[in-house]
Amino acid sequence: MKWVAAYEIPVPPLDIQREIVRVVDSFAELEAELEAELEARKAQYAHYRDELLSRESLEAMAGEEVELKKLGEMLDYEQPGKYIVSSTDYNDSYPTPVLTAGQSFILGYTDDSEGIYDASKDNPVVLIDDFTTANRWIDFPFKVKSSAAKLLTSRDETQFSLRYLFYLLQMNRYEPMAHSRQWIGTFSQIEVPVPPLPVQQQVVDILDRFDALTTSLTDGLPAEIEARRQQYEYYRDGLLDLPRKEVAA
Repeated sequence: MKWVAAYEIPVPPLDIQREIVRVVDSFAELEAELEAELEARKAQYAHYRDELLSRESLEAMAGEEVELKKLGEMLDYEQPGKYIVSSTDYNDSYPTPVLTAGQSFILGYTDDSEGIYDASKDNPVVLIDDFTTANRWIDFPFKVKSSAAKLLTSRDETQFSLRYLFYLLQMNRYEPMAHSRQWIGTFSQIEVPVPPLPVQQQVVDILDRFDALTTSLTDGLPAEIEARRQQYEYYRDGLLDLPRKEVAA
């Protein structure tokens, strides 16, 4: 590590050092403010969603008592075995996305032509990680990476809106205590409030609109954060890359 001690860096006069620190700090503070705004928007949406889906709120909307039902009574599940991608040699030019229910969501794109789950706007499905219970709404054709998931659909759309049940899944605070499959033995047994179908649809309409608004904000903010980060790095590197003759002056 001797080379570190011997490495020379430009050291301008103190007043210039302070100005560089001020400019660089201002960019860092702006990025922090944008990230805080993003988290605040997400928290605001989650709070509104959870309040709307509370049993008290649903009973007020329905004008009657709302019964509780187990998720497994309303959702059918399918094992994803026949939809697993044959190769992880992904390429963005391929047509079919390979999905996970986790944060990364789209792992890549495959040219597999068989074993594709034909989801669509009229035939959606919920992809749930069977170990973490993370879940995603899918309305386009896809394949999955592994069998560590299940595909959920409504048992009867005339009684149980899949979109409504998806929002309930999103608000659930269940956290697995062990690394084991969760749906059949545990998660499907959770009871949730289920109002009449017209109220379910009313809730879906409200949350869909709110979700669209929040998504537009949360999609825009990460792009803004990334742009500010690049701007910050550009100015930081430019300010700190001082020609030696200027430093000497």
